[in-house]
Amino acid sequence: MSTQHHKPIWDRGEPVDRAMLAFTIGDDWLMDRELVTHDLRASLAHADALLGAQLLDGPAHARIVAGLQELAREHAAGAWTVDPEDEDVHSAVDRRLTEKIGDDGKRLHAGRSRNEQVATAMRLWLRESAATTKDALTQLIAAMDGLAQERGELPLPGYTHLRRAMPSTLADWAGAHAAALSANAAELDSAAKRWSRCPLGSGSGYGVPVALDRAALARALGFDSPEDPVTAVQHARGRAELAYLTVLEGIALDLGKLAADLWLYTAKEFGFVSLPGAFTTGSSLMPQKRNPDLLELARAQCRQLVADRAALLAVIADLPSGYHRDFQLIKPPLFRAHARISALMPLLAQLLPAMEWNEAALREAAEDPALQATARALAAAAQGVPFREAYRTVAGEASSTEPR
Repeated sequence: MSTQHHKPIWDRGEPVDRAMLAFTIGDDWLMDRELVTHDLRASLAHADALLGAQLLDGPAHARIVAGLQELAREHAAGAWTVDPEDEDVHSAVDRRLTEKIGDDGKRLHAGRSRNEQVATAMRLWLRESAATTKDALTQLIAAMDGLAQERGELPLPGYTHLRRAMPSTLADWAGAHAAALSANAAELDSAAKRWSRCPLGSGSGYGVPVALDRAALARALGFDSPEDPVTAVQHARGRAELAYLTVLEGIALDLGKLAADLWLYTAKEFGFVSLPGAFTTGSSLMPQKRNPDLLELARAQCRQLVADRAALLAVIADLPSGYHRDFQLIKPPLFRAHARISALMPLLAQLLPAMEWNEAALREAAEDPALQATARALAAAAQGVPFREAYRTVAGEASSTEPR
């Protein structure tokens, strides 16, 4: 049975095919549950701008503000959200506000378009989500730094081609992962420029013939400035989201590498480190098994996040200027990717200090004479032996024991 939708905000009293309406709405109502608080906040700022432009008088403005604030409180309490019958968050807020305060609710949409509403809500969401990601990155980096400080003196073979290559330490391994995550944090700060300007006042992409104070709107919402020119708002749709997802993709690549390392090092064949029981799962058949499902799903989720970025890029590639309904499909991969990374990073930050490193196994691996081959060749070179000759001599000594 198809959903009976509320009349859309653009309704003109003409018949609309229900199947077509359901198709165009899709699951946008569900995605927009992420945007309720942001749309309400932007609507409050817009109400103030309408008062300043004399499109609202004082009493109507007061009723609208009170209604929006009550909607915000009710939403925070779980009393309402965007329903399947709603087209999107903007229609849901418009409808509920009018039901709450009467005809004054219909006056709020003067001088704005849903195009700028969703662009504004998305940038507010990006700002909040990026801050959450930055905090999680900071905690994960701290966990990695803590590991380096507490157990960093332990030897850990350095690998190339997954073969023992040269001596290294746990501090060097942890330091590389921490440096990669720190670079992601710096890239997140740079990407923030993409969501630092306010779309409000741009209408459907070409401005509105109303004297709205765009600078005041930007200040009220914590943006650096209005997006200028107004045509840049829709021209740039998806680019702030892509910038954020590009950073998340970089984080995913680094977390996938960390998960792969730990997956190998915790295998019995390596035996370098043990996972705490609370971070493993069991087998339904084999009672002895404790499985590294967290690490395996971490790798898989990281690969999926790379696919999320590709999905978002596919939505916005090669579109002409201006607004297009295609932009609606930016939300699913963006929200999905953020959810993946937000769930994973805190778990890894908890896992790192809880692991037990096997000092005996690490020191035994560090005693492998093959790890010193490069040092022996360089020592011979320091005594005057041409390096290529020293290289061949040491290679010959190792060839009978080193697997290829």
